[in-house]
Amino acid sequence: MPNRFVSFMVLASLFALSYGSAAQTQPNAPSQTQRPNVLIIMADDVGYMDFGAYGGEAATPAIDAIAARGIKMSRYYTSPQCGPSRAMLLTGADNHEVGMAMIPETLPDNMRETPAYSMKLPQGALTLADRLGAAGYQSYAVGKWHIGDVGANLPRKHGFDRSLIFDSTGADNWATRSYLPIYDTIQWFEDDTPIARPNGEYSSKLFVDRMIDYIDGGAADRPFFGYLAFQAVHIPVQAPRHFIENYNGRFDKGWHALRRERMAKGKALGLIPADATLPPQPQDARQWDTLSAEEKAFYARAMQANAGMIEAMDFHLNRLFQHLERRGKLKNTIVIIISDNGPESAAVSRQNPLVDFWLSRQGYNSDIETLGEEDSMVAIGMEWATAAAVPFARYKFHATEGGHRVPMIIAGPGIKPKDFEPARAHVFDILPTVLELVGLPARSASNEPVPIRGRSLVPVLTGQADEVYGAEDAVGIEVATNAALYKGDWKLQKMPPPSGDGQWHLYNLANDLGESRDVQQDYPEIFAELKSDYAAYAKEVGIAELGDDYNPSQQVALGFAVSLLVFLWPYALGLLLALIMMTLLSVKAIRAIRAR
Repeated sequence: MPNRFVSFMVLASLFALSYGSAAQTQPNAPSQTQRPNVLIIMADDVGYMDFGAYGGEAATPAIDAIAARGIKMSRYYTSPQCGPSRAMLLTGADNHEVGMAMIPETLPDNMRETPAYSMKLPQGALTLADRLGAAGYQSYAVGKWHIGDVGANLPRKHGFDRSLIFDSTGADNWATRSYLPIYDTIQWFEDDTPIARPNGEYSSKLFVDRMIDYIDGGAADRPFFGYLAFQAVHIPVQAPRHFIENYNGRFDKGWHALRRERMAKGKALGLIPADATLPPQPQDARQWDTLSAEEKAFYARAMQANAGMIEAMDFHLNRLFQHLERRGKLKNTIVIIISDNGPESAAVSRQNPLVDFWLSRQGYNSDIETLGEEDSMVAIGMEWATAAAVPFARYKFHATEGGHRVPMIIAGPGIKPKDFEPARAHVFDILPTVLELVGLPARSASNEPVPIRGRSLVPVLTGQADEVYGAEDAVGIEVATNAALYKGDWKLQKMPPPSGDGQWHLYNLANDLGESRDVQQDYPEIFAELKSDYAAYAKEVGIAELGDDYNPSQQVALGFAVSLLVFLWPYALGLLLALIMMTLLSVKAIRAIRAR
């Protein structure tokens, strides 16, 4: 197996009374009982084509059914890291404007006093739960939270009436244990109170059960907003065995074959342009044919577990949808299904003694016979991640399309069904879109300290417009020095080492989805224009220069190493004391022999 554990790159507030009045008096706004429910489903590390509706291998009939009666966005952008994406989703603001420049795991400690890097939502920042709550909604959050520092920005502080969440980058799917030595444990909260993980149920079942409980326990005459954040398919990739077994043999031909299959399927669906070409894999990607039979079996099983985890999420989502249908609520519910970022490229090693020791102490194994099941530690690795990101380059943590261009499905009242919608959309557009769909103001009140940055997608969703972003509208994104700016078909992009060179590059996405041809020399004026646009964006939201020596991979690796040492030092101390004792006893024995 590869000798790397994780390439984990790795790894409200006050509500203005004037807004509340405007929300209740907006012309033609539905009454409280008429307003639709809102259900936002956040998948974790799901790639662009992972859902069946987008051409993926996993069976996702429940998700596909929602897509069939709604719209599949084909140019939806989130961020390359999970925490910033979640913060932007819930606030409608840029991640820097709400203190979430990156995940805490990649943050240098000396940046915490800088507002954009505080890891705390600023006072007065209104979430979607705050805004909907002021209009009579009941709001529930269930699943993964991971917005800023652990415990600093919990749901009840930001508009949610009920919540069951764990506040971490990831966790085991059956037990209260971390998947990385960075954390001693995983902290769970119900209604912002620390609790033990409720039971040993599989995560997707636990989350859906609790969301159903919250909805059923609410007032029947008031609409609800549910935020349901799954662990699928974050590390550790795990699912009950019968879901994994559904894909026996499916991935035995390897990642190169799957990349070609997905490319062909995407073109047949109309998701990918007919003239698009596969981007090259990273230089350190392995060739499937060079792997041993054991390695092929291991990685094929890992991808089976990945598909099984997606299917398991869909299975439990179907239970939720059926429950809402039986109660007469599904028809009047806006359902949004998204991923927080692109696919994870981490891999698991069975050759690093220190990592193996930590894994065994945590109760994990990577035995192929049970790979992906309870107590198993596995991740799909970089090569499968490039397949999950087809037709784009790279994956999570990168400013490439593969890092933050992901599926988005939206259906429900006020949405005109359509197949794939090519209009550009960004994660902070979801909040104003939901507000307009339920009959509330989609823009901020003039006195709000953190204004809504996103734009309502309703004109596109109702067929009234082709785009909400014109050719001259620039939108920037930045996390941990991975940066991009979009303007029409142009993309300005920069990635730090080791994946990138830290320099700006210019791509035309109209004919280069894989970002393989830097055209800055051919279009110097456009290159200069987009760099100027990015500089203005960076100044506006408070992006700091972290210096040429900053490397998010090294930041996580340092935290990993320190935490591993902290975990191991008692064992090292015990070993040292044992050696000292053995030495003293040996010396004593030698002296006794000589004294005879």
